[in-house]
Amino acid sequence: MALMIQTIIVVSKPERRRRVLTSERIVGGLGSSAESFRPMGKDRWRNVFGSTVYNWSSHQHLRSSYQAARPFPHVVLRQLFNQDFLKEARDEAIRHLVAQPKETDLFKVFQVPEDLSCISSVNKSLASRIPCLMTLREALASQPFLDLLGNVTGVKDLSPDRIDCSVNVYVKGNHLLCHDDVIGSRRLSYIIYLVDQHPRWNKSEGGRLELYPPGGSSPECYVTPEWNSMIVFKVDPGRSFHAVEEVFGDRPRLTVSGWYHPPPDLEVNNPKESEGRKSSREDIKSSECGSKFRPALGCEGVPNTHAEDTRSPLHALKPEDIDYLSRYINPSFLNHSHIQSIHSKILKSSSALLTPFLNTPSLPASLWRNERGEIREEISGIREFRQAGWEEVGPAHKRRFLEYSAESKDILKEHRIERRNIRTNRTAIDLEGRKNLNNNSTRKRCRGTMELGLELERLQTELFLSGAFQRYLMALSGLRTCAVRSSIRYFRRGKDYCVAYGGGLGEGNLRLDVTLCFALGSQSEWQASNMGGFEAYIAAPTPISHTGNSSIEDTGSQGGSDSDEAATCRVGNPTTGNAREDDEPQDTDQDQTDDQGCSGGSMVLCVDSVFNALSIVVRDAGTLKFVKYLEREAPGDRLDVASEFDVHRDDIIT
Repeated sequence: MALMIQTIIVVSKPERRRRVLTSERIVGGLGSSAESFRPMGKDRWRNVFGSTVYNWSSHQHLRSSYQAARPFPHVVLRQLFNQDFLKEARDEAIRHLVAQPKETDLFKVFQVPEDLSCISSVNKSLASRIPCLMTLREALASQPFLDLLGNVTGVKDLSPDRIDCSVNVYVKGNHLLCHDDVIGSRRLSYIIYLVDQHPRWNKSEGGRLELYPPGGSSPECYVTPEWNSMIVFKVDPGRSFHAVEEVFGDRPRLTVSGWYHPPPDLEVNNPKESEGRKSSREDIKSSECGSKFRPALGCEGVPNTHAEDTRSPLHALKPEDIDYLSRYINPSFLNHSHIQSIHSKILKSSSALLTPFLNTPSLPASLWRNERGEIREEISGIREFRQAGWEEVGPAHKRRFLEYSAESKDILKEHRIERRNIRTNRTAIDLEGRKNLNNNSTRKRCRGTMELGLELERLQTELFLSGAFQRYLMALSGLRTCAVRSSIRYFRRGKDYCVAYGGGLGEGNLRLDVTLCFALGSQSEWQASNMGGFEAYIAAPTPISHTGNSSIEDTGSQGGSDSDEAATCRVGNPTTGNAREDDEPQDTDQDQTDDQGCSGGSMVLCVDSVFNALSIVVRDAGTLKFVKYLEREAPGDRLDVASEFDVHRDDIIT
């Protein structure tokens, strides 16, 4: 059996290609057909608007629409600008602007680094080539338009000199996850859509703006990109949750977006208001994200390895532990020399990856076929996964995935009773509003996902929560476990993720992350793809203040520098290397990277999605982790059993 024990590494970033917004790539064939529009004069922004800005009755109607909108007040201003002017502004972006890739735990997008608010002072040559875009920025700061925004949203005292204005483009696979936009003094958020006018953007192309209720895991409202439209909403802490759906089609989603800020003196004069404007992202670093910890008693009475340096890490394991674990674990990983080797690797790099970890008999039966790449997904349809004991968990600004519930045993019992009744009565039975079970293919899928959950729950209970496994972890890491929490998670393509969080780990403490991953689908495609689904660790970022310059459209993220390509963040495609034929551990030193990682922290390591692989990572309070959003065209879904172990403070060497 091929065996691999490898230190988890971060591979070097592939050469980044600068993406020029060409008409073929971005506009989808529209090109520069619009007649040249060059507004002139001191107030040249006056003739760029339609009648909406100057019509008081329109203000009243829009205000009513804004206040009635759900899940939070927002308004879409349609046909806001002169058509020829906006076409020329888009063509300028296509001809003269260059977008650079940016990627964190929260987003994947291309952005033009020069903000229109300050471009005239930092790049006068470029500013001279994009007069309509510069006029658009002036129009957004004009008093008539500020009056419109104040009348519609009720947000007054917006500064014409403090308006962020950036150009962003989302291509296929790009996305922005849920957040509330609260950073610094932001008051209003806006997006101007410069997508193709013909044909109109279709919801099947993705890229819609998703609006979420507080605490929800799914959007309540969608705003489809529409040429010459602008959406505006108030930046409201804990309420203005929104996201950009992944772009599924081939046409790019081109926008101008940003935020309105109050005058500096108004911001200084209201310190209490500033203190209350705390971003949802700021809570994630220290928040718990999962079930509560419970005692882990497997290492009680076992001596501390640091107390006696001459003691072998194997002293924690008993012969009966090896016998018990051999029923589940690849026997090569129970070999004494391999345990010693893994122990040395974890001491050196704080991480290791073991694959294939489970022996074949202990693999869930429904996953055997995946070793040949025959399974891309096991769960499909919201009714089916709920019938099968899986629940969608949130809130969306922290995470979204399916979690298997311990109550599903009762559900499975009910399901088996239904199946017997169907066989005897030959009638369609619908218990408590569940999907009609007369459909044979639906019954098979539902039964399969139930039994998959039960098999993983059995592994979770009998293996990962057992005393023998905790002593095995001590032999590998030299750390005694004292508390544990564990969950069975399912990440669906085109939907699921977990943003960076610290998990409430206190200063000076250590945590042992142990995750058994099953990447469904072709493993060769997983190794070649960069479509998310991997787990990454980053150094916790230093809080920074955002005032004036914009970053990514709608982010609310504490992202890296936006000034040049070298500072942009690109999560590298992690690798797991190749298995050795001689079943010997493969020695690979862990590489460090200085790239600005997700949420402003530097990347520490990435753990690839692999079928039947166990990752072991030791982290402290200064490290955050996340599971990257899994794109719709990824090779398959991701399934894992994720356990976190707190360790005895006596085992921590300071």
